[in-house]
Amino acid sequence: YRCATCGFLQCSDVENVLSFYENMQDEQYEVGREQRGIQARKLLELAQPYCPSGRLLDIGAGSGILVEQALALEYKAEGVEPSRWLWERAISYGLKVHLGAYPHPDVCDDIDMVTLVDVIEHVPNPVDLLVRVRNQMSDRGVGLIVTPDLSSLAARLMGWRWWHFRVAHIGYFNKSTLLLALKRAELEPIRIGRPGWYFPADYLLERINEYLPSYLHLPIFRMLGRITIPLNLRDSLFVVFRKNNRD
Repeated sequence: YRCATCGFLQCSDVENVLSFYENMQDEQYEVGREQRGIQARKLLELAQPYCPSGRLLDIGAGSGILVEQALALEYKAEGVEPSRWLWERAISYGLKVHLGAYPHPDVCDDIDMVTLVDVIEHVPNPVDLLVRVRNQMSDRGVGLIVTPDLSSLAARLMGWRWWHFRVAHIGYFNKSTLLLALKRAELEPIRIGRPGWYFPADYLLERINEYLPSYLHLPIFRMLGRITIPLNLRDSLFVVFRKNNRD
């Protein structure tokens, strides 16, 4: 369904996908840990100038890759992750990741940086999520949100074959609706842009082959997994935000 006023696109029949993520196992996620680590570091560097230290919370932490990178940057970092399988991986690395959904009873207030990377599109009430984030942020706190951009050129060219149209994605944002959601949660943007991603070459070729007829499939060699390819299709948005404390 598309909102006639703001254009926000939502699968309103899908009320909650939490159980899907609680039971999820993703071996491929860990195979690309090195590349995901590069990506996490680059994302953190987008918000770091506005909050160079302090307590950091990663919502949807997966196996703790962003938490790990934040610790390397000397943040006091922790995360929240609903998937038991990914949580167990995070714990095996000695990372502080809480099992469950956000808000989580073991997460205290006065958080200096909150990261939501590919999270907000999975929740039925994104404004409520952002309000809860705001309520736990310190007065100097900042947040980083990353989500697919429905208005991007790739989305418009691909139509319903766009790779971000997925079963577990409930809401689809563009720049204006994402800023509207932040405004309604009394949060304000301080930096907006398009993040890049880093993939193992074999993973990227597998995804490309999904869009090609079988006779055009590209060969995939094991050695390609050792090659990292930076890619920015400009079909995602990032926003660094803070509390709107103005009267």
